Amino acid sequence: MRAQGRMRPGPARRGRMPKELQEDMTRSDPSPWRGAGRPAFLSFQAAGAPLAVTLASDALIVTARDAVAAALTVTRAGPGAVLAGTLPETGVAPADAIVAACEALFGAEPDLAYADLGMALDGTLAGHLLAAGIATAEDGGLRVSPDLLWQQPRPWLAGKGGVGGGAYPQRLVLENGIRHPLRPPMREGLLYARFIPWLGQTLSFHTADPDRHLAPFHRWMNDPRVAEIWEETGEEAQHRAYLEERRADPHAVPVIGCFDDVPFGYFELYWAKENRLGPHYEAQDYDRGWHVLVGEDAYRGKAYITAWLPSLMHFMFLDDPRTQRIVGEPKATHAQQIRNLDRSGFAKVKHVDFAHKRALLVMLLRERFFGDRLWQPAAEVPALVPAGAGEPPAVRAASA
Repeated sequence: MRAQGRMRPGPARRGRMPKELQEDMTRSDPSPWRGAGRPAFLSFQAAGAPLAVTLASDALIVTARDAVAAALTVTRAGPGAVLAGTLPETGVAPADAIVAACEALFGAEPDLAYADLGMALDGTLAGHLLAAGIATAEDGGLRVSPDLLWQQPRPWLAGKGGVGGGAYPQRLVLENGIRHPLRPPMREGLLYARFIPWLGQTLSFHTADPDRHLAPFHRWMNDPRVAEIWEETGEEAQHRAYLEERRADPHAVPVIGCFDDVPFGYFELYWAKENRLGPHYEAQDYDRGWHVLVGEDAYRGKAYITAWLPSLMHFMFLDDPRTQRIVGEPKATHAQQIRNLDRSGFAKVKHVDFAHKRALLVMLLRERFFGDRLWQPAAEVPALVPAGAGEPPAVRAASA
C-alpha cells in the first residue's frame, strides 16, 4: 500500500505492537554486571574507541586499550556519592574518563542522585565540565547529575548533531501547506550506540542501507506475521526501492537496530509536524514519532525491550536538543500496549480518529525522560526469553 503526497503514513493496519510491547514492561534492575567475574561496562561505544569501566566494592577503574584513564574510589554520601582519585595521562580526555565513570556508576547504582567530583581538577578541565553541562557548581565543588549527563551526545551519538555537537540551523519552509523547519540531510552509517549492562551487549542504531541491510529487511517483510501488518511482501527489488524511498524522504529516517552488530529490527522515525498525526494536535517544530518492526524472535522479551525502547527515545532526544516531545498513536483498544507506554513515561493526551482506526495520542516529554531516568529499568532483573520460546510476536508498532 502506497500513500501519495506527504510523508507516507504506512499501512492502514498500522498500530499493532511487537509482543514485547504487549507484555509486562515493569522496569527491571540494570546492575547485574557489577561485581567479581562480571564483564566491564563499556562507554563511548559510538566514538569507536570505547572506554571500559570496572566497578567492585568502592573502587572504579576506567581503562582504554589496557591503560588506566581513571582510578577512583566511590564513597556514598547521603543521596549521592563522592568520586576521588586520579586521572592519569593516557591520551584519553579526562572529561571523557569522568563521563564514562559516572555513566557506569549511575548504571550500577540507579538510586544515586548525583556524583560529586572529589579529585583534583585543573582550571581548564573544570571549566570544560561546567561549560559543557557535564557538571554543575555545587557547595564549592563540581557535581555530575544523571539528567544532565545523559543529555551529552558524545558517549552515545555518532556523527554530527545533538547537545554540544551543534543542532542543524533553523530555516522555516512551507511545504504542502505546512510551515516547518528544513530538516537535516540524512546521516549514513552508525547513528547511536549504547552498552546494555543487563545484556552484556551493545545496542546500535544505523541508517538503513540497502547494500548492507536488504537481506534481513527482505526476509522480515516476507514473514507472514510481518506481512499481516506491513503489507509489503515482495521481491528484493521492491524492498530495495522501499528503503531507497524512505532514505529520500527528508521527513523520515529509516533505521536498523542491532545487538552486537546482529540486526534485529527496523524503525521509521518521523518529524510529527509533517506526519499525518501533526494536524490532530498542536505539533511543535521538533516533535518526533516512531514506528517499529521487530523481525527476529531471538530478541524478544523484557530484557531486550527495556534496552531498545528507551534507547530509541534517548537517540531522538539527543539527535536534536530542540526535540521536547516524542509522540505516538497506539490503537485506542490496545490496553496492554497503552499501559506499557504509560510505564515508559508516555502521557495520554486525547483520542484521534483516523480512517482505519481510533488512536490514542500519547506523548513523552524530554523533561520526564531525563528527570525520571527512563533510559534504564528498575526493580527485578529481566529474564531473557530463549529464541523460539512462547508465542511468536506481532511485529508492528506505530505508537511512540
